[in-house]
Amino acid sequence: MRMADARWAVLVVAALNSARIETDPILKRAGLTRRQVTNPDAKIPFHKHAALLTLAAEATGDPYFTLHLSLQIHPRQAGVLGYILLNSSTLGDALRNLQRYHHVLSDGWELEFQIDDVTAALRARMVDPLVEDERQVAEGVTSLLLQTCELITQSEISPIRVEYRHDKPVRARTLRERFGCPIRYGQDGVALVFRREFLDYAVETADDELLKILKRHCRQILGGRPKTNDFVFQVQKLITDRLSSGQPKIDTVARELGMSSRTLTRRLAEDGVTYKALLDEVRQKLALQYLKDRRISPKQVAYLLGYSEVPAFYHAFRRWTGSSPLQHRLEG
Repeated sequence: MRMADARWAVLVVAALNSARIETDPILKRAGLTRRQVTNPDAKIPFHKHAALLTLAAEATGDPYFTLHLSLQIHPRQAGVLGYILLNSSTLGDALRNLQRYHHVLSDGWELEFQIDDVTAALRARMVDPLVEDERQVAEGVTSLLLQTCELITQSEISPIRVEYRHDKPVRARTLRERFGCPIRYGQDGVALVFRREFLDYAVETADDELLKILKRHCRQILGGRPKTNDFVFQVQKLITDRLSSGQPKIDTVARELGMSSRTLTRRLAEDGVTYKALLDEVRQKLALQYLKDRRISPKQVAYLLGYSEVPAFYHAFRRWTGSSPLQHRLEG
C-alpha cells in the first residue's frame, strides 16, 4: 500500500478546526482516525490522504482548499526533506534532491526532473491506484512546489505553464491567477514548467548542505551493519531518520513498525536492548561522526541529534566520552 507522511493531514485538520468545522465525520469518511492525524511523522495510506483533501474542500466550500493551504506552508514543515531543500546550494540542486528523496514523504507519487536548452520541469505521476480523485492533491502539490521554490530562493519564480490530468474546473481563473501562466488540462500527468535560468538561483539558507551530510553519515554508520539482527537495525534506522525533527519517541517508531510501544519494548528486550539505549547509541555514533567535519558546529550537531537545548547535548557527550564536544574535536 502506498503511504504518505501524516504531516499534511495534520495541517488539514488544523485548518478545519480553525474554520470551526467538525473533523471527526470527515476523518471517518476518509477512513482515518483522530490518532492517525496527531503525529506528523506517522504514516497514513496515500489514498486516504487524498480523500481527506477532497472531503476538506467539500466541507469548507472552497474548491481550491489545498491551493490556499499550500500558501501557508514553509519548507521546514516537510521535515528532513524540507531541510534538504533549504540547505541545497541552488534551486537546481534543490529540485534534484527533491526528486532523489521525495519518497521520504510519500511513495504515492513519482517525480521526474527534466531539463532542456530552454526549460526545466518537475513532472509528477500518481502511482496509487486507490486514489479516486487526484485534483486536490495535484493542485496542492504544484502550488506548494512553486511556493517552496520562491521561499528558498527569496525570488519570484514565473512558470511557463502548469499541466494537470484532471478536467478544467469551474472558476479556473483562480489557478491562472495563482500561477500567472497558461494551465493545460487533460494531460498525461502533473507538471510545473519554468525557464531553465531559474535553476541557477541561489538558496538563501544554504548551510554547508548539512542534511546531505546527515544522509551520508547515516549510511556510513548503519549501512555496513550485519543483517543478523534486522529488527534492531530497522529500529535504529527509524530513529536516525527522525532525529533532526526532534527526539523520536518510542510511540512514533512503534507506529511506523505497525505495533504498540509495549510490543516494541518486548521485541527489543528479546534482543537484549532497550529503546532508550538504542537512541543513546545512535546519537553517540552520529555525534562522533559529525564532529569530524569542522564545517558543523557543536550547536548544529545538537540540533541534528534532536536535542532541543545545547547543554543537554554537552551533558550527554561528556557522559559518553568524558570530555566536551570542543575538547574532543581539538584532541582529534
